[in-house]
Amino acid sequence: MFATAASLSLLMGCGSTPKPVAKTPVVTPPKPVDVQANQPVTPEHKLLEAKKVWQGQKDKDARDSLLLDAAALYIQQEDTLLAQQVLIELRQDGIAPSLHDRYALLLAKAYINNRSADPAKLHHLLEGLSTSTSKKAEIQTTLFAKQGMWADAANALLRTNASAEVKVEQVWTWVKQLDETALQKADRQFPALRPFISLRNLTHEYAQSSVSLQEGLKAFQRTYPGHMLATHLPKDVMQAHALSQPDLQEIAVFLPLSGRLASTGEAVKDGIMAAYYEQLTIQGENSNLPALRFIDTLGKSPQALVSELGEAKFIVGPLLKETVESLIPVLPANVNMLALNRVEPSLAPSTQPQLSPSDVSVNSSAQDAPLHQEVRYFGLAPEDEAEQLANFIFNKGLRAPIVVAAQSSLYERMHDAFKDRWFALHKQKGTRAHVTTVTFNDSSSLREGITQALDVAQSNKRINQIEYMVNEDVYNMPRSRRDIDAIIAFASPQDTELLNPIIEASLNPYDGKQVPVYATSRSMDYDSGKNQWRDLQNVRFIDMPWMMPTHQWQALAATTDTVWPNRTTMQNRLFAFGFDAYNLLPQLGMLTVLPYLKYEGLTGELQINDSGEVKRQLPQAVINNERVQMLME
Repeated sequence: MFATAASLSLLMGCGSTPKPVAKTPVVTPPKPVDVQANQPVTPEHKLLEAKKVWQGQKDKDARDSLLLDAAALYIQQEDTLLAQQVLIELRQDGIAPSLHDRYALLLAKAYINNRSADPAKLHHLLEGLSTSTSKKAEIQTTLFAKQGMWADAANALLRTNASAEVKVEQVWTWVKQLDETALQKADRQFPALRPFISLRNLTHEYAQSSVSLQEGLKAFQRTYPGHMLATHLPKDVMQAHALSQPDLQEIAVFLPLSGRLASTGEAVKDGIMAAYYEQLTIQGENSNLPALRFIDTLGKSPQALVSELGEAKFIVGPLLKETVESLIPVLPANVNMLALNRVEPSLAPSTQPQLSPSDVSVNSSAQDAPLHQEVRYFGLAPEDEAEQLANFIFNKGLRAPIVVAAQSSLYERMHDAFKDRWFALHKQKGTRAHVTTVTFNDSSSLREGITQALDVAQSNKRINQIEYMVNEDVYNMPRSRRDIDAIIAFASPQDTELLNPIIEASLNPYDGKQVPVYATSRSMDYDSGKNQWRDLQNVRFIDMPWMMPTHQWQALAATTDTVWPNRTTMQNRLFAFGFDAYNLLPQLGMLTVLPYLKYEGLTGELQINDSGEVKRQLPQAVINNERVQMLME
């Protein structure tokens, strides 16, 4: 193979058009370049051919066609820089109309992975080409996918010559990533995607039962006969179809029911029992509900806990992280656990669903799938809330937040989780992350940190310097930084009550700019009365649906208020935690296999990620006129 410098010299040697001559000489066509039978054709061979054709025949179209061959081979070898150089030379010399479509396709391919290339311009380059739909669609698919335009990418992929199996799995992957708004838009915009969207809606509708899902899939196949989805269902849908109903005959609940954490364990237990009796009310006295056995974990070794399992195949708990970590290695086979905490990833067992073979027929029995040991992790992780705030303010277009964090292990963890997610989001977009951090341990350091972060202290210093220089009072307001567009609070309810007035006092009222303050549930205490809401005016926060004034469980809330009139905010949250834990058990298999599915629980909108962790999405509210007001953002 020729060296790169030789390749470019060959290109330059045939790149310019000579002056016209009076008489075209008669030449003998050059012999093709000798390439041994087993030797692959290289871009350099094509460049050499192009040079000889030009020198011998002065046939520009033939030369340019060979140069395009060279560019295509460079792209095939992933030498995109050399391909770009060949194409640039061609563009400068002019492209014949007969070669334009091929040139445009190769140019798009050569720049498709170039970060500085504008995707919109590459899309424009492909518009109006008369070349085959499939080749153009392949490039469009890649372009749309790189831009995160999942519906457009899926629609383009369906126009390629890819196999039905490839199309089904990839289009399904992209359709699953669409939120509800994007899904509705795609349904209107891309008719070819409607069967995929219909299938996703169907799995949502029948997520409560694999038996119902089987019937739904049969109806789907009757609705779309002959469609690729009728014969090539996505693998995860096949796995969901193959799930058997969990045999919840007996459930062992591991909780701390004595000692210093007894009140915590009892609140979770109350939630579990409330969910149990609600199910009993719905299904009737003759329903076959599981037997519940509550086992106190205080002072018991993992082996002692296992010995108390008896015939139970399902465990809810333990609550403490260290107990979960020590119990996992000694769990018996075929025992499933919904731990009420999380462990380090290195300590977690495999979370891949243990199902029957993925090629199970749609008409096969769902009861054939065996039960295997699985561990799922459901915790009220504060890091989840911090990450949700990072996602929200980033998607809202805010880019210069101040993070205010109390100096304690809990709030430092939340601060670290926010920053990690914030920097990850910027890295994905290729933008630079900006964040200002204020840490404090008392009201004095809180006030000082806020004023410094907002640059108010520097503004006051400048005013004092001017007064000293002119020996007169300067009637001016200290000005705060104008680039700050959000303030995130990771602090206790008491500290957050102090924080909000300090921020309002530090912001220059003449700027006319409102800087929103965001907080998490850890900053909210519903037991303090209206004085708290007065001091938190305009603060936006996220919390469990159960804690919001308007939710769908009003009857349950009325009952709990009657039974436990003096329950604290934390006990109410733990009650909701236990309630959801019990109701999640029969849903774990479906939520694991189809992770885009959501369970609407008291503690939030629940999904299971690839690590087997239940992730919560919380609603947002704002304090307005001393009342909690739900937001629909």
